[in-house]
Amino acid sequence: MKLRPTMVLVLFLLASVPALAQRARRPAAEADTGPVTVTRSATLRITIASDAVGIFEYLSNAAKLTVWFPDQAIIEPQLGGKYHFRWKDREGVWSGVVTEFIRGNTLAYTWEPPGEAVDTNVRFKVSPQGAETVVELSHSGFTSSVAQEEAIKAWAFYLQNLKSVIEEGTDLRAQTRRPAPRRTTRPRH
Repeated sequence: MKLRPTMVLVLFLLASVPALAQRARRPAAEADTGPVTVTRSATLRITIASDAVGIFEYLSNAAKLTVWFPDQAIIEPQLGGKYHFRWKDREGVWSGVVTEFIRGNTLAYTWEPPGEAVDTNVRFKVSPQGAETVVELSHSGFTSSVAQEEAIKAWAFYLQNLKSVIEEGTDLRAQTRRPAPRRTTRPRH
């Protein structure tokens, strides 16, 4: 039996499909964009059985922040206000500036995630949905997918902890003692 060129091509393609599928599953390397900076963002949402104003207090009040997020917090809940967060098991202080503030609705601030040379932006928005509230967290400005993925994992845990603290009175940090984010700010003098 003599193989025609068309049949050879078909057999070659069939033989290479598994190799192509395997190659597609590998994580893609960061694209070289030259002088162009590409940023990434992530949006996470969680529904909490509580009112929006009460949930907003957990986002903007220093005493309530420490119940679900950092171990120590100072925050000036106003546009241009400053914040400082500290975790017991990490050195340094995470500091930034409030970039958006609408009481009971929206809080945004600068954030410098691990491995990033530039500040990113974190934005919380609370939206009442009947007897529940949707908390939407957007984190934007990542210049690497690794930093973005690390932030998504951390924020997913902390949003689940916020829900647990508000709905059940249980701090998940005590159960898993999740490590705090790595030091991300430059020393301030």
